[in-house]
Amino acid sequence: MDTQIFSLESHDFVELEEALTGWDHQYRKIGPGPFHGGFLHTQTDLLGVYRNRWESAIHYRGAPKGTIMFVVTLTQTREARWMGQPVGVDDMLVQRCGTEADYFSAPLWDMLAFTIPEAELARQIVDITHDDPGTLLHTHGVVHLTPQLATQVRQAALHYIDTAVRSVATPDAPSPLPQMAKSTVELMARVLVSAQPQRRIKASFNRSRQLIHKAEDFCGQHPDQPLRIGQLCSELAVSERTLRDTFNKLTDTSPLAYLKTQRLNRVYRALRDADPSEVLVKQIAYDNAFYHLGNFCRDYKQLFCESPSKTLKRY
Repeated sequence: MDTQIFSLESHDFVELEEALTGWDHQYRKIGPGPFHGGFLHTQTDLLGVYRNRWESAIHYRGAPKGTIMFVVTLTQTREARWMGQPVGVDDMLVQRCGTEADYFSAPLWDMLAFTIPEAELARQIVDITHDDPGTLLHTHGVVHLTPQLATQVRQAALHYIDTAVRSVATPDAPSPLPQMAKSTVELMARVLVSAQPQRRIKASFNRSRQLIHKAEDFCGQHPDQPLRIGQLCSELAVSERTLRDTFNKLTDTSPLAYLKTQRLNRVYRALRDADPSEVLVKQIAYDNAFYHLGNFCRDYKQLFCESPSKTLKRY
């Protein structure tokens, strides 16, 4: 069984996003100050195990391709939110194959993740339960673990990563990884079976999430228009109270603050990808409805810890 190992340390959250090529996802920076993060990813046909660290709050949105993902936390500095649900240190996140999820991280998040092919996980569940694995394979949300079980899962991931690194460094020596991979997949199947997770996302959550997506779509279709709460409510046909309550519950911020951060991230990516000899910072700012350049530069520097011109020149 071939083992591949990828590792990266970066001060650019977009670089980390782009490095995980087998993933349909996007990162948005939502916490102020400098970013630093990294990952170490081990991969075989049977199992992916990796450690990922963000030293700034990030909004992750995405979906695994062909696999089911399990995530446990090593360290987080405050409560986070996965699919609108609060996430504690001993909670496990489960993302269904091909199903999009949202995660709003803590300012510091150090985590361990497993990605397992859906068919392999199904086989393991059948071996354990002798029953149809369909309902468990549809798990998509927060699974509450006992502290003892959470510790067992963390230890299994760290031990597997450490063994994978040593095995790649000594390719001529017999590798314990094939057996470890099988045991780890079996462990995660047993954890899922024993935890009896909630398997359905509440209809109210789906409606709230759709409302946020519609707000994002409207702003994306009118990037040069200033953000106004009244206009948003009119376009989305909801009351201001409903809109504010929805954003506060799912994103822990107000609609206008959330959408402004989204626009600042769009500017960051545009500056990052632009040729300094061909574009001006103020034009990209104007294209995203930042017409007061002083306020724009202040907000941009607070979020990304550098001036817009520095981002443009750095890349």
